[in-house]
Amino acid sequence: MKTDAQFKIEAIDNHSPYLATVKKLWRANSKRLGCFPKGAFEDHAARRQILVALDSESSCVGYLLYRRSRDWFAITHLCIDPSYQGKKVAKQLVDRLKQITTSSRGIKLKCRRDYNLQGMWSSFGFIAGEDLAGRGKKEKTILTPWVFEHNPLPLFSTMIQQQLESKLCAMIAPDIFLDLYAEENNENIDSEEENILLADWVQTELNLCINDEIFNQINRIDNSQERDSQHYFAQSFTCLPCNNQRLEENLNLLQKIIIKYNLVIDDYNLRYIARSITSESHVFLSRDKQLLDLADIIYENFRLSVIHPEELINRLDELRDKPDYQPVRFSGTHLEQIQVKRGQEDFLANYFHNYKLKENKTAFQQKLRRYLTEHDKFECILVRESNNVPLALIVYGKQKNQELEIPIIRVGNHNLSSTLARHILFKSILKSARDQRYFTRITDSYPEETVIEAIQEDVFVKVNNGWLKANLSVTQSCVELSNNLTNLATEFGEEYNFIKEIAKNLNKESIVLDAQLSVDIERFLFPAKITDSELTTFIIPIQPRWASYLFDEHLGKQMLALPGFGSKPELAFNREAVYYRAIQNSRGLNAPCRILWYVSETQGEGQGKGFQDVGYIGACSYVDEVIIGKSKELYRRFQRLGVYNENNVENIHKDKSGNIMAIRFSDTELFKNPVYFQELQQILNKDNLLLISPYKINTESFIKLYNLGTK
Repeated sequence: MKTDAQFKIEAIDNHSPYLATVKKLWRANSKRLGCFPKGAFEDHAARRQILVALDSESSCVGYLLYRRSRDWFAITHLCIDPSYQGKKVAKQLVDRLKQITTSSRGIKLKCRRDYNLQGMWSSFGFIAGEDLAGRGKKEKTILTPWVFEHNPLPLFSTMIQQQLESKLCAMIAPDIFLDLYAEENNENIDSEEENILLADWVQTELNLCINDEIFNQINRIDNSQERDSQHYFAQSFTCLPCNNQRLEENLNLLQKIIIKYNLVIDDYNLRYIARSITSESHVFLSRDKQLLDLADIIYENFRLSVIHPEELINRLDELRDKPDYQPVRFSGTHLEQIQVKRGQEDFLANYFHNYKLKENKTAFQQKLRRYLTEHDKFECILVRESNNVPLALIVYGKQKNQELEIPIIRVGNHNLSSTLARHILFKSILKSARDQRYFTRITDSYPEETVIEAIQEDVFVKVNNGWLKANLSVTQSCVELSNNLTNLATEFGEEYNFIKEIAKNLNKESIVLDAQLSVDIERFLFPAKITDSELTTFIIPIQPRWASYLFDEHLGKQMLALPGFGSKPELAFNREAVYYRAIQNSRGLNAPCRILWYVSETQGEGQGKGFQDVGYIGACSYVDEVIIGKSKELYRRFQRLGVYNENNVENIHKDKSGNIMAIRFSDTELFKNPVYFQELQQILNKDNLLLISPYKINTESFIKLYNLGTK
């Protein structure tokens, strides 16, 4: 600390006597710092964007030159006099820049990999991104982007926060991350614990998380292919943000504890633990014996529970048989939705008043009675089994033109509650959007816990009077959508200001270039579609039989006429489902992307015969994951999501290695107007169009087809 104190950090202007020294330092190090335009130093100094470090004799011993880039600040030069290197001059300069930029998104820079400064930038709290190819003509250089983030985007902070609230989030230690990575790549698998952590029943209760420091550890790997592979794998985990202002304090305290107990932990792992402490996770999974021995000390100081994975799984084991989100349970059941009639208030109150939250039963009856009386303003719907057992109750309020209100949404306490809650919310959002409303508001004062979890997963925003979500039935560019949201917020008032944050995000170039960010935005504003994003779209042919099972309610009604099926229509309740196909001719299909489902004329599979009026695009979905594997492994992994039995999956055509493809998709929007094959040929300008495998289309074609199907 004494060494740090001898340097004074200050910003200079274009009249400063230190400007000449800054230029001199640059010239001496120009081979590393690169060319700089004539007059650029003066311009940066005039904007006070040069920081200098002065020693005890007021001599300039280093400088940091930066610029403003939209919401970010970027370091252009960081140069220290060779005789002062290793004396923390660079750290003090960067720390001052952090103080200056606290209200921005953060600080960025790019540094050549062969300068071997990874340790320095990591120690300054920066996070490494994926390497980029440099533009030098004489030699191939690799640049590593580094980021220090002050303020994450509000939208994605909200998403992460609601993930934290809906599941137990456990931070995994780097050694567990590497074990899971090895298993993913079939390397040295000699333990069953990794399989347990990734088991389906565990994942319904547990969200495995990492923090940004893992990317710095990955960045240390010399092999670029291995670096890229691990970086890609890391993106499959929830990455919890860290409060950088508290990080330094927690890191210093953690170092004192490590020293006190004579532990040996390298700087990277120490920072990883410190970031875990500073995140919103309260559980840290580790197999490190020295850390586990210190579990009580760490908990006492930081309220972070250090637990061995096996211990955590044993705690979760009691939840193994708890019914959760299982769309497959609807297969073979006969449910129907009906309008509630006057006189059913007392009967429904017995099922749906929330006694756990001490809701007054009489007050619930009176409320429901009012909604049934004012049938021009409210619509009351009951979902029940064929034996008249009530399963869910929902009331829609239609008084406001701009939003659909849901004053009652109850799903009871049964093995279908969780799935029903998610389905009802999804259908409600679509109903609101298709009625040309911009928002869905849930005002139920006594929702069950299952409903609250579903609300959080759908990223509703908590407001004074319940929960609010934007749902725009539009196809617009980022700029158009941003302007639309800004206008809506201005028109409807302060409570709707949360969409202004989304509007700001839409003006960022990263939204257009990053397919996953585009998907996140579209889900937040569902069913809105961004027309200028990099998100790809595939048309995928599907046999009518499987379409009727997985998403197509229109085809489901045709199932009534087929031998062996019940007398009432099944409701398609799947928010999430899986579709199996052969790997061959997949045309680069990968997640994330959109799917347009083409219900084909092919009806060669037993129960698939007999469908009428097929050969059309009937729905749009998001692809969340594309997985290659053995049929038995994929069936076990996705059994809870699908209507396929093991024989169906086993009969999929396999490649030479015995693998097939599973496509996990979600949030399927059934088209109001099927787009038939002839229209499809015209839009794609393909007279000889053959749809027997995934078919990639451009954005313009997608928008035309989507608008035809939904408007």
